Amino acid sequence: MDEQAARSHHADVIDDIVRQITWQSQKQLLQTLSRPDINLTLPQMVTLFAIREAGLCRMSDLAEITQQSAGTLTGIVDRLIDEHLVGRVRDAEDRRVVQVMLTRQGEQRLALVEEARRADMDRILSRFSLEQLHALEHLLQLLLDGINELISSRDSEQHLHGQVNSSLDRPT
Repeated sequence: MDEQAARSHHADVIDDIVRQITWQSQKQLLQTLSRPDINLTLPQMVTLFAIREAGLCRMSDLAEITQQSAGTLTGIVDRLIDEHLVGRVRDAEDRRVVQVMLTRQGEQRLALVEEARRADMDRILSRFSLEQLHALEHLLQLLLDGINELISSRDSEQHLHGQVNSSLDRPT
């Protein structure tokens, strides 16, 4: 087998493994989120983490960050408010603007998610030696770097393509 064929074969096998890891990790995460002490849906968890990272944020910004429609996000945030995990705050400069923020209970719930994920990851990785963990960390970082580079180059291409298309659409 020549080098190109070998690379193609390895790419296929690795792609299948990454797909399986993604699928199994999502199933495991959903099990964790359904624990009675956590009791969150995946969209709720994503929303809580996004709010925590953003701090105080507008719903429109949150919709963009989480890649959810405004209507879907409103329903999610309403349920999080009902559970006292998120609060609404009026913007000090523009009272028409409503922002959301994490409550103390929201912080505590996210801490439970992080503790559970850390414990699960410790259990999953328990069969690895320290040297294997270091090598795995390095290889996964290389994989992630490659994914991020691909996304960035595609974003750049789409931006450039959009600019070319919009300039072609303009009357001369």
